[in-house]
Amino acid sequence: MSTSRSTLNRPDAEFLAKANNINEQCHLHGPEWDIEPPRLTQFNTLLAAANTAYEANNHESTKNAITSAHKKSTFGELKHFMGPFIDYLEVNTNVPDEALAFMGLRSREHHVHQPLPRPTEAPVISVRRQHDEITVYAARPEQDHPTAGVAPAHYHGFALRYRVDGEERYETVMSSRLHHTLFFERADEGKRILLSAAWVNPRLETGPWCVETSEVIG
Repeated sequence: MSTSRSTLNRPDAEFLAKANNINEQCHLHGPEWDIEPPRLTQFNTLLAAANTAYEANNHESTKNAITSAHKKSTFGELKHFMGPFIDYLEVNTNVPDEALAFMGLRSREHHVHQPLPRPTEAPVISVRRQHDEITVYAARPEQDHPTAGVAPAHYHGFALRYRVDGEERYETVMSSRLHHTLFFERADEGKRILLSAAWVNPRLETGPWCVETSEVIG
């Protein structure tokens, strides 16, 4: 819900208290906030009418159908003015954030979420072999069945590092899911492959690698 709607959709007394506070602050700081005098004059006139109508309708001795209708009319006119006026205050950079907060309006400050750190635990991996492919599953250590495990909250996925016998360097692939399948040529059948995995955060930074395991292709 926007600030203007949350301010306007309140019980009468609470709405008037907030409107009076906003009006008072805007008149006190009008020149430094560079608020056009006609805006302030219109605000003051509408608010005065709403205050008078509310008081008349709030006493048993004066309350009747006419005072009720008049209060409803003056409140409607005031709210019709205040919606755009509140939006104007929030985009007017001459109005400090502290002043917006004092008036109960939305601050312009955006709270930046700190980036997630590198993962601090290593996954447990399991392997399913099928002809010329190997599927590696990653799971959290506490899961009884790794293939049914889940990644730590908010992590992007996991990195899989592997090296086939006869090759000099490791290859690394990223997976946003909890498993990844490696495909091999028929000529690779019978060769051993070394596998290790690490969790990855949204910035693709890896945590600790799990203990390397060895599997046979095919």
